[in-house]
This record gives sequence, C-alpha cells and structure tokens, in this order.
Amino acid sequence: MGIWCSAPLRQGEPMRMRKILVSLVEYAEARLVARRQARAEAREIRMREIEKQKEAEDHTDGQYDDHVSEEPSRPPRGIRSENRDRAASYASVGSESRRSSEDSPETIGSKEYKLLTNQVMELEEKFRKAMITTAQLDNEKTTLSYQVDTLKDELEELEELNLSVQKDYKSVSRSYELMSRDFKDLSRQTELLKECIRLRDELISEHGLVLVGGEEEEVKDEDDDDLHSDNKKKSESEREKRIAKMALVSQAAADILNKAGSGTLDVRLKKLAEEKQELLDEIYRLRLDLEEERQKAYKLDQLSLRSTGLNGPEMKLMEVQREANKQVNDYKYRLKKAEQEITTLQSSVSRLEGQLNRFKNQAESSEAIEDELKAEKRKLQRELREAQARVEELETANIHLQKRIDKLKTGKNALIKS
Repeated sequence: MGIWCSAPLRQGEPMRMRKILVSLVEYAEARLVARRQARAEAREIRMREIEKQKEAEDHTDGQYDDHVSEEPSRPPRGIRSENRDRAASYASVGSESRRSSEDSPETIGSKEYKLLTNQVMELEEKFRKAMITTAQLDNEKTTLSYQVDTLKDELEELEELNLSVQKDYKSVSRSYELMSRDFKDLSRQTELLKECIRLRDELISEHGLVLVGGEEEEVKDEDDDDLHSDNKKKSESEREKRIAKMALVSQAAADILNKAGSGTLDVRLKKLAEEKQELLDEIYRLRLDLEEERQKAYKLDQLSLRSTGLNGPEMKLMEVQREANKQVNDYKYRLKKAEQEITTLQSSVSRLEGQLNRFKNQAESSEAIEDELKAEKRKLQRELREAQARVEELETANIHLQKRIDKLKTGKNALIKS
C-alpha cells in the first residue's frame, strides 16, 4: 500500500492488496470473538456469584421467617420494654380514673398488647418485604451495571475496529488514487510513444529507408550446459528471449539483407560475410585458373610462331587456342563482375556495421540513462511512501490523544459539578 508516482503497475498488485485487507479483517474479527468469549465467561462467573448471593439471602430470609413463625406472640425486646412503659402509664391513668371507668385494668392491658403485637408483626412483614425488594433491586443494579460494562467494552472494540477499518479504507483509497494516477501517466506515455512511432515511420518513408531487425531471439544461459547435465527435462519455453537491435538502411541494402535469408541483423551480416569470403575464395581460384590458361595460351602462341606452315593438326591447335582465348575472356568478364559485386557488398557491409555500432551506442546510453532515472524514481517513491506512512501514524496518534483529552475534560467537568 505504498505510493508510486509514475511507476509501472506490477501485475497482481490489486490481488495482493485485497488479500492483505482480508487478512486484517479476519484478524480483527478473531480478536473480537476472543474478547466476547472472555466476557461471556466473566459474565457467567458473575451470574453464578449473584445466584449464590441470592440463595444465601433467601436462606437467611427463610431462617428469619421460621424464627418469626415459631414465636409469633413474642415481641422484640425493645417493643416489650415499650409495651411495659405504656402498660404502666395506662395503669396509672386507669388508677386515677378508676371511679369513672367501667372496665378493669387487666382488660385494657390485654387489648393494647394484642394491638401492639399485630402492629409489630405488620411492621416486621413490611420490613422483610422491603429487604427482599432491596436485595432484588441490588441484584438488578449489579446485572445492569455488568451489562453497561459489557456494552462499553463492545463499544470500545467496535470503535477500535472502526478505526482499523477506516485506516485500511484510507490506505486502499490512497493506493487506488496512486494507481489511477499511474494509469493516467502510463496512458500519456503510451500515446506519446505511439506518436513517436508514427513520426518515425513517416520520416523513414520520406527518406526511402527501411527498418530492419527487431526479431526475437533466444538467449541461453552461460551455464546452460552444466544445468543440462543435472536437469535434462528443462523446457524450451523457460529460455529467455530478447529483441534484437534495429537499424535503418537503404532499400538496396535491405534487398541484400533479405537475400541473405531470415534471422536477426547480426545473423544476416554473418551470412553476408561468409558469402563474401566464399566469393573471395572463388575469385582466387578463378585467378589461378586464369593464370594457367594464360600460360597455356602463351605456350600455344610459341608453338604457332615456330611452325612455318599450316597443316591439319596445326589448324586443330589454333582452334583449341581460340577456345582457350574465349574461356580466358569469359573468365576475365566473370572476374570483373565478381569484383564489382564484392566491392558493393563490402561497402554495404561497412555501412551496415557503422549504422549498427551507432545504434548500439545510442541504445546503451539510453538504457543507462533509463536505469538511472528508474533508480532515482524508486528512491523518491520510497521516501514519499515513508513520509505519508509517518503522517498517517501521526494523525492516528493525534486522534487518540484528542479522545483522551476529551475524556479528561468530561471527567474534570463531572468532578467540578459534583
């Protein structure tokens, strides 16, 4: 997910980025599942503790109910002392108004005692119900607090997952923008190269030249023979292929190269050199034959000068001499023609070799400049990717710090309000 300013897009780069994204999402989901399992286990443990507390409280309430049911008529110690005081006060009041009252003190004390006992039992029942309600509310409060904590943890996890997904989305969108930019740059370069090729073809056609070369040729490794002994089943499709150098030549030179056969420019030049050597050898043989024929003609001339008369055998000898002279003249003509062809071929070969060397030098210099530019471009792209990654990390850290500051401000405001 780096940054490429105008680098050629490597094949398979979107698939690799998609795999990295999927692996990140799977890792985040696995972490979320593990945390949920841990929280579920903690929740079960808390629920067990709450159930134990509830059972203990129910058991305590049951013991208290049994104790109350066993002694329904026995009031508590404080209530009994209060009842005694009330009974004494009622007795004193009754003694003062004994004359005007028709009831006896014993009847009044028993009624008041029963009334107080009933009130105490009602209060105890209400107190027990209030205690049970308080315990239930406490249990509900604990459960709700646990649920709130669980929801807070889930919210934090979702926020972390959201941040990671946003970060991945930003990186993917940034990579997409860079790829789109690279695609536009490559499209412009393609159009420029097409225009250059069109102009080149026009210039070639205007000057009547022909572009030769550019065929693919197989290149074997230097240690191919050693590897062949170890691995004899190597496929021919694994061999490297390269495009041969191209050259501009005239139409006549192109016809000569076409006559030399198919293949690359170097192969054709080698064939022409071999043909040249063969022609030179043939010329040398023809010169030897010509020299022999000259010697024969000279001998025949000497014989003809020595003879004083003409007879039948001498006429035959003259005819042989004429035939020899004809052959000599024919050989001379063929020799001149071969020398002219050799001269033409030599000039063509020299011109082609000069053009080939010039184009090779230009291609080597262009390749060196291209390698330097590519190295500088990769360096700049690497620095840009590192800078953008650092900026992204700083932005993420800034977001986390801002959240912490907001939380601290919220806590501070809550403390101030409280």
